[in-house]
Amino acid sequence: MEKIVISSAEVAETQTPADQPARLEPRLAPVVPRWAKWTLSPLVLFLPLLCLVAIVLRVAMRGLPPRTRHEWTSLLATLLIVSGIVTSAATVMFFSVTPLPSMVGAGLSELDERLEFPTLPAALPMSAKDVSEKLKPLVAVISPSRRSWLTHEEMPTASFGAGTLLQASADGYLFVTARHVLDGPAFNAAKAGTRGLIAMSSGTWGAADVVARHRSLDLLLLWMPRTKGNATFVQPVAKTTPPSEGENVFVIGHPEGLRFTLSTGIISRMNGSTIQMSAPVSPGNSGGPVFDDRGNLLGIVTSMVDKQGDPNAENLNFAVRADALLEDSEWEFVSFGRRRLADYVTRDEALEKAMPARGQP
Repeated sequence: MEKIVISSAEVAETQTPADQPARLEPRLAPVVPRWAKWTLSPLVLFLPLLCLVAIVLRVAMRGLPPRTRHEWTSLLATLLIVSGIVTSAATVMFFSVTPLPSMVGAGLSELDERLEFPTLPAALPMSAKDVSEKLKPLVAVISPSRRSWLTHEEMPTASFGAGTLLQASADGYLFVTARHVLDGPAFNAAKAGTRGLIAMSSGTWGAADVVARHRSLDLLLLWMPRTKGNATFVQPVAKTTPPSEGENVFVIGHPEGLRFTLSTGIISRMNGSTIQMSAPVSPGNSGGPVFDDRGNLLGIVTSMVDKQGDPNAENLNFAVRADALLEDSEWEFVSFGRRRLADYVTRDEALEKAMPARGQP
């Protein structure tokens, strides 16, 4: 194709002479009438209705000329943008002024409304079915507490573990869990949180105070005030006859989010305050109870050897012996924690004197 060259003289010939007025293009009348704009403008306050109107108009204008479609589309796009901004601002202001219903209550109605708790330790050894029916209602879901950025209300986090009820008294409930469930691996004593959230099988959350942390073991105590009810309970701890290797154990927890899962096994090895057991545990079991067949608390699940980290690991699971709970000098107490633990220990000792030794009918 030959190149076409236009000279400056040719360009000058196309310019409008200076003595002639510039030619004005005719101004076209607007396609969208003013009454239509005023009619549609109030719809910015009702975004869902405006979206519906925009869809209907877009379908109805398919056969119109391009200029008409373009002007209507521009108007609808402007209205939708303005409506989105107004709706977002109104939503933020509404939730800022009107707080959402709290996800966390002052107590646990599920426990408050109970007329009785199971009598432990059981007179006869229990089957796995009996353990599931009697002891699962004593196990809780434990989650760290955090504040919502919008409402500043307490709410649970994505991580959680298990815990077990130690005592129900007229004043409230004492729970035990693993310290790392609430404190986490980056725990800083100077910035330690003093709250945790607890839920039973109904899933309703209640706020509890951290009242004690163990100095050397992975243990933590939580206290939740009671709002009503008078049924009492004391969880017996196996201490007169300590756990022994080969003994059957029952573990209840929430492995991988599967809440209130029961697993069984035996005590594989004892090493000081640590129990090694064959009962399967996974993330979510931490802080959960280890029971014997009469409902005595043998330990609190603390850790496992992850097969992904060590391919040679096969079902290596660990718990802290429950009798470590009773050593008053090994705890760092907060507020009235010492009094709560002392009351539990006193009631546990009274229960032990009234019941036969573990392993006897």
